[in-house]
Amino acid sequence: MDNLLPVGSPSSVAHAEVLPSLLRPELVQRHLERVLLSSEMRRSKMLCQFLRFTVEEVLRGHGTELKEYAIAVGVFRRAREFDPGSDPIVRVQARRLRSKLEQYYQTEGVDEPIRIHYRVGGYSPIFVRRANSLEARPAVIAERASARLIGVLPFVNVGPEACELFSDGLTDELIHALSSSPGVQVVARGSCFQFKGRSEDVRAVGERLGVCALVAGTVRIEGTQVRVLAQLIDTATGVNRWSSAYDREMLGVLATQLEISLEIAGVVGFQLANLPSGASSSRAV
Repeated sequence: MDNLLPVGSPSSVAHAEVLPSLLRPELVQRHLERVLLSSEMRRSKMLCQFLRFTVEEVLRGHGTELKEYAIAVGVFRRAREFDPGSDPIVRVQARRLRSKLEQYYQTEGVDEPIRIHYRVGGYSPIFVRRANSLEARPAVIAERASARLIGVLPFVNVGPEACELFSDGLTDELIHALSSSPGVQVVARGSCFQFKGRSEDVRAVGERLGVCALVAGTVRIEGTQVRVLAQLIDTATGVNRWSSAYDREMLGVLATQLEISLEIAGVVGFQLANLPSGASSSRAV
C-alpha cells in the first residue's frame, strides 16, 4: 500500500487539492518527466500525451478547463464537432491512465515523493505528497552535500545570426531550472559563457570547471519552428550519456524557452542519478 495522504473522503480530497500550492511547479514537472520515461508509461504514446497535456494545463492554471471535449480536441485530435456522447475515447483512455499510474507507483515509482492522482470521473490531476516524504526533511542536507556539480555550455545557434539571443536566453533559463533541481549544483553563468564560440575537448572543459557533466546543445529556428538538440556529456569519458530533440512551434520567445528548459532540466536530473562518479565538485574558475 502506498503511504499517501488520503484522497478518498470529501474532506481528504479537499486537503489534497491544496497541495499543488505547496509543491513547486518545477518539482511536479520533474516528477512528470520521470513518469513519462518509465517502462510502464513509455510504451503508450497516447497515454503519455494525455498525462503531459493534463498535468501541464494544471501547472499553467487551466485545470478547471480540462473537460472531456478539450482533451479530445487537444490530445486525441478529434474534430471540433466531437460529441462525447457518441465517442468515449477520453473516458476509456482516462481509465487506462489511472490503471497505468497505479501500477507505476506500485513498482518503479514506489519511492517517489509525489503522486499524480486522477479522481474517477475527473480529468484534472491533483498532486499528492506521500505522507512519509514529509518526514524526510533531514535527508535534504545530505542530498545537498552529495549534489552533482554540472555546467551548462552556451547553446550554439545554427540558424540566422538574429536567433542568437534566443539560444543565449534558452541557456540562461536552463541554468536557472537546473539550479532549482534537487541533487544538482550548477556552475555560474559567467564561468560557462567563457567557452562560448570556442571548440574545446569537453574533458578539458570539465576539468577546468570541476564538473562531472556538461549540458550542451544547438538551436535552429526556421520561420515559426524551433528545434533544440540537447546533450548530457560525461566529462570523465567525453561520452554522450543522453541526447534528445525538442521541436516546438514558436508561440512566444519566453514561453518557448521556459517550456523547453523545464523539459531538459527534468530529464537531466533523472539522468544524473545514473551517471557514474566522475569529476569532483570543485570550485569553478
